[in-house]
Amino acid sequence: MDQDPLGQQGKRVRKEGDQEVFVRPLQDKGYAVVLLNRGTAEQTITLNWTDLGVPAEQSFSVRDLWEHKDLGKMSGKFTPGPIPSHGSVMITLK
Repeated sequence: MDQDPLGQQGKRVRKEGDQEVFVRPLQDKGYAVVLLNRGTAEQTITLNWTDLGVPAEQSFSVRDLWEHKDLGKMSGKFTPGPIPSHGSVMITLK
């Protein structure tokens, strides 16, 4: 993600307790997203498209960057399985 030509820095768009969501716009009009669990127990974190400032009706192709796996097309939100303590999920939305 650090080599995307747009070169924009990511920013935290939501913090709720031990849960944080960071977003970085990409040159291809997509987004790089990190869901971060800073807590001591596993947690489920949902990314809502409204966190990105886009309508919930918009659909994105989601790719898990850690697993190197396409997760399909989704609308409105993305909720991975539970994220381990001090763990993260990193995805792209295109």
